[in-house]
Amino acid sequence: MDDGKLVRVLKALADPQRFRMVQEIAAAGELSCGQVAARFSLSQPTISHHLRILGDAGVISVRHDAQHHFISVDRKLLDEVAATLPASLTEFGPRGRKRARKVAGRKGS
Repeated sequence: MDDGKLVRVLKALADPQRFRMVQEIAAAGELSCGQVAARFSLSQPTISHHLRILGDAGVISVRHDAQHHFISVDRKLLDEVAATLPASLTEFGPRGRKRARKVAGRKGS
């Protein structure tokens, strides 16, 4: 997974409400939009906003069935993030420099 994708996923999960939404959806396996909204004390536009951010990051996917939308968590992506993150962090030395190669454009590199 490239760093840009990893950062997008982590940013999407950094919000406490979105993180809880992912937990709720993952625990249920799949929820309709209405079921997600029923679990949170947020307005429908706010729920939609959070789901859009999670969808744009690839954390959730939406299945359409007639007029209903069903949301599930992309467990493969989250497994990949969990596997990638420790390796990404160990590539850097104590001062934030990559061990294998220097990052261009930084002073002192």
